[in-house]
Amino acid sequence: MHMVRSELKAHRFKAMVRKRKSETSSLRKVGLYLPTNWLQGSFGADLRHEMYESLRGRAIPEPLIEAVSGCAYHPEIVWRVPPELGSIIGDDHFDIIYYSDDSDAEKGERLAQTWAEPKTAGEALAFCLLAELQALKVAGNSPVRSGGHLPHSTIAYIAFDLLQSYTVAPPGPHLQELIRALLKLSTAPQDEVGSYIAKEKAAYILAQSPELSSSTIAGVVDVDRTTVSRWTKEEKFMARVSQLREFMKTPEWTQMRQKEHSFQYIEVADQVGK
Repeated sequence: MHMVRSELKAHRFKAMVRKRKSETSSLRKVGLYLPTNWLQGSFGADLRHEMYESLRGRAIPEPLIEAVSGCAYHPEIVWRVPPELGSIIGDDHFDIIYYSDDSDAEKGERLAQTWAEPKTAGEALAFCLLAELQALKVAGNSPVRSGGHLPHSTIAYIAFDLLQSYTVAPPGPHLQELIRALLKLSTAPQDEVGSYIAKEKAAYILAQSPELSSSTIAGVVDVDRTTVSRWTKEEKFMARVSQLREFMKTPEWTQMRQKEHSFQYIEVADQVGK
């Protein structure tokens, strides 16, 4: 009886060894390039673009969005029809006079100090956002989801972006009024930044090695496997993967990889067929 048990244990041990050898033999090394710390700066650029894009299709004139999103904060606004808070401002109600150099930009900042109608593109956008904020405050339940209003966080973000554009003169009165109405500004939570970085890294991985398993990718970017699986079902995420895949065919990708500290080269073990 004792010998039977010993033989059974030996048989189980050999089976376990064979299984481990089989699993080990199915692993392979895969080389990957992952972006480093500059990706957090990319989050800021992408977030700014997203915030300004969310202004489109509303009561805010497209020329103002184009100007300020392109960092032309202080070109002069000449009004054909003076604006009124809460009234629709048409694209043909004003002209934007773009500056030609930095000295004109400084003049624009000082011009922004004028009360009455806003005199610069940034001030005009602050004027429009103040109207959006007031509409948000008087709206009923679910003003963003069902009412189509701009979220408070979006208005706050753009107000802060406008505030940062003033380097010569104090912020103009319309921006000051907007900030007073907002009371405080919120910044992106750290977990939101972390999620963005993990998702971008996952996109870089899939662009380089689309055959890698969700489990392997999740381990590299430090999220759950189900999170990666969910991302791969998102149209926007897969479009980003395709965009990166095309970019990686260009000489710019080679140059970017060679740039010091821009990417971290790693090797990961991926189990074939998993």
